[in-house]
Amino acid sequence: MSFLPVISFFALLMVLPTLVSLRRTAAAGMQFFCLGCALSAIAIASMMVADMVSALLPVVLGYAALISAYLFILLGFRGLLALSAPAFLLPALALAAGIVGLVASLNGDGSLGARLLIALGLASALLLVASLAVLDRWPKARRACHMVVVISTTIGSAALVYALSPLHQTPVPSASAAFEFAVAAMQVAFLPLLFVAVILTAQSRIIAGLRTIIARDGLTGVLSRGALIEAGERIFADCLARRRPLAFLLLDLDYFKQINDHYGHACGDIALKHFAETVSAFLDGRGAFGRIGGEEFGLILPDHTEEQATALAEAICRTVRETPVTRVHQRIRLTVSIGIATAAPGDSITEVMIRADLALYDSKADGRDRCTIAKQRQVDASARALAAAAAQLRQSHSPEPEQAAPRQATRRYRS
Repeated sequence: MSFLPVISFFALLMVLPTLVSLRRTAAAGMQFFCLGCALSAIAIASMMVADMVSALLPVVLGYAALISAYLFILLGFRGLLALSAPAFLLPALALAAGIVGLVASLNGDGSLGARLLIALGLASALLLVASLAVLDRWPKARRACHMVVVISTTIGSAALVYALSPLHQTPVPSASAAFEFAVAAMQVAFLPLLFVAVILTAQSRIIAGLRTIIARDGLTGVLSRGALIEAGERIFADCLARRRPLAFLLLDLDYFKQINDHYGHACGDIALKHFAETVSAFLDGRGAFGRIGGEEFGLILPDHTEEQATALAEAICRTVRETPVTRVHQRIRLTVSIGIATAAPGDSITEVMIRADLALYDSKADGRDRCTIAKQRQVDASARALAAAAAQLRQSHSPEPEQAAPRQATRRYRS
């Protein structure tokens, strides 16, 4: 055996710390990959020692470590990919890979079986890396990618057992330079490529998880303010480009300060979460729903006219009113006020939101538990200042719940 496995050995030692650092992350199966990487390095070292001293013990140790490494790698993929494979299947695949590679090594370097196994091993390495790269970007092909990963790992493992085996018989004259190069490529690259692909997949999932956390409000689980505005700009541009209607609803829980003062902030958090879950369940995926701040929420509705958005807003008011918060033996009745604004050519998402904010203030002033349609107007500096003042007034001047008449209506402004 040549010195080439030494490169793979040191590459595995360099990869192992990164795998260990990922062991305590949300990426499942990383502890098995750590064991697989360590056992792979031990197996390569044992095979090199056996080749140098021609002793049986290092050979047995090397094969045992290599087959065990493949088993842990398959277990790692079972966790990382959430596979539902039977318990007996993975040990059977690891053992089969070891037996196939050993039998091929005993048949000589230039045999047809060895050539076919090495060719399939190289193809499997490429398919394995490609499948892990597209796994999370191509959800519709996820099951096919899972099968490719398991099969490619098994075939590649069998080819590597052959490539690393110190039991090769004398090479036959027909062994070509291309075949020798392919064996060298398996010795050097297969295991490092496999573990690097695993690391990139795990890191990609960790980053995706962090993005999800950032995009979601920690208390209610709906979109955060930044994610809502980002989604709004994207939806807004798409609707304007296709000349489709768009509406924005600004929702504000009524008497939220009184809920906090009377029942405590913990109950206020429960009320916010209950409200967000109630509205999200009612929407069932329609539009982009997020928390703007405090008890204010925003709803972006693509392909909704003013009439459709108004009907939806009235239904939300009714649903929230009829779904109180249950806390121990208490039922806390919630109501919501809504401002409705639709987009017009030349508008920006900020202008639509400001018009909705002004309409929301009128809903509050008219008695709450209702929705108001904003009039079309140019949003200038005075309108922005008025919207800011309206938001402050909603925070500072909230009468007790019993002072407001529990009626629901829609107020329409005409330009």
